[in-house]
Amino acid sequence: MARFKFTAAALTRFFEENPTSNGYIWDSETRGLGAYRASRGVCTLFVQYRLANGQQKKKALGRLAEVTIGQARALAMDYALAGRHGRDLVAERKAVDEPKTTLGDAYLAYTTALKRRGASENTMRLNARNWSAYVSRHQSRDIASITRADVRSWHADWGKHGPTVANQTARLVRAVFNYALNKLTTSATENPCRAIEYFKERNLRRIIAAESLAEWWKAVDCIENPIRRGYWQVLLLTGLRKEDAATIKWVDVNSTHIHRPNPKGGATRAFDLPITQPLAKILTEMREAGSCMFPGSEYVFPAASAKGHIICPREEKHIPKCSPHDLRRTYATLCIQAGVDPYTTKMLLNHAPDTSDVTARYIIPSADACRAAAERVAQHILALVTPSNEDAERKSAPLNTHELPADPKPYSGA
Repeated sequence: MARFKFTAAALTRFFEENPTSNGYIWDSETRGLGAYRASRGVCTLFVQYRLANGQQKKKALGRLAEVTIGQARALAMDYALAGRHGRDLVAERKAVDEPKTTLGDAYLAYTTALKRRGASENTMRLNARNWSAYVSRHQSRDIASITRADVRSWHADWGKHGPTVANQTARLVRAVFNYALNKLTTSATENPCRAIEYFKERNLRRIIAAESLAEWWKAVDCIENPIRRGYWQVLLLTGLRKEDAATIKWVDVNSTHIHRPNPKGGATRAFDLPITQPLAKILTEMREAGSCMFPGSEYVFPAASAKGHIICPREEKHIPKCSPHDLRRTYATLCIQAGVDPYTTKMLLNHAPDTSDVTARYIIPSADACRAAAERVAQHILALVTPSNEDAERKSAPLNTHELPADPKPYSGA
């Protein structure tokens, strides 16, 4: 390996005398300064240096005709000195030249991708609310400049508004960063949200015990508004999420099932809910009540709200501290009590299959199997909530003899 004091004349003479030399030669005066013959025979100067972590870097300084030896020595010493102090001048200058991706840019791109994937309205609404309230003040920041300390500080500040909203917002920012790192042009190299220690959230996860269902059903029967009363009964008999139940339209109601076109997870998670005997009876009651109270409404559970359907289902007077999701957990528990296997229970609840469960990916229950399972659960619930004579009366007619609501009339407003 040749090493001598670089001058323009010495370098030119060396390559003339060694026309086949393709290796590096080194300057004896400045450590790390080297030269090599490029593909077209042109002498090119470069610097090789190490960072504080031991990583070796190399940077071309220019052709011999473009940069003087003095300039090359000065640049080589700058790169080497910065490297010993933990700075990488190449990376810093590259970051300055690259177009910056702000947190706001990344959020907009992520939101557009969610819409393209068919994310549900609830997901989009929740993200927009948390972004506007807690993150938008940081949207002009280059994501490459956001550190672990930054997001930990933000998360602690969000915690003043409650652990749940703080964790939800942190997960949103984490998702935005992941999308930016995978899909966008940025000099950021890691997701700083990895440093967040999430708050412990209250784990209420309440259910109504089987022995308390009759008392609960009796309390629901006392709700004066028949539409709201039917809404709560449907929640228990189907396990639907509150929005999936509240937004049912008559056009979604078929002879054997109710179609839910845009549930949690978006349009790709659309599913059909089997209509059981008890559910068919309630739908008929809702048709009668709706035609009297909200004639012409397209919704099964209409209300005098901006959206035309029930949006605030709490009934503190009759069933205090009972949420729609309590009934979803109760329904899942009753599925198992009624002898429905966990895989069919997942189907009835429209839960996404566990991708790590190979068996779950193999199983595709038929519509008839799901309908039979739903009927079994519904009859099990009836047995728990109604006296035996009423139970027998409700069971007397087979499913196909239930008269379902007639075709809906054109919508004319609630």
